[in-house]
Amino acid sequence: MQEKITDVARWTFAVGRMWVVAVVLVVAIGGCSTRQSPLISQQDARLNVEVINHNFQDVTVFANWLGVRRRLGTVAGTRTANYMIPWDRAIQVHFELDILASPGCITRPLWANPGDFIVLEVQSRLIALDCFR
Repeated sequence: MQEKITDVARWTFAVGRMWVVAVVLVVAIGGCSTRQSPLISQQDARLNVEVINHNFQDVTVFANWLGVRRRLGTVAGTRTANYMIPWDRAIQVHFELDILASPGCITRPLWANPGDFIVLEVQSRLIALDCFR
């Protein structure tokens, strides 16, 4: 009878140790994780934005995501500009175009992944359907 109790105690102790090891491994693996995906290289961890301004007025471009509003820059009339934004995950972004001496425009939200290339074309006459505002 004493042997059975000892075997049960050993088995219970071994199972308890396995649980402790499993918990330690989960905590260690979770603690070593990063926000960035390991499949994305540093060069691809950005969003490339090209703005083609067909309008004669200057356009100031802002990018908006997760409550962040970042000024990308100003594109002179009938010019093109390229911008890069650090981007490490797939989230929605929309762009705000502030056109000199004209009502502004906010684009519809779109999903952007790291390494994506977005082209914004500002037409000479913006139609209300192209903008939210």
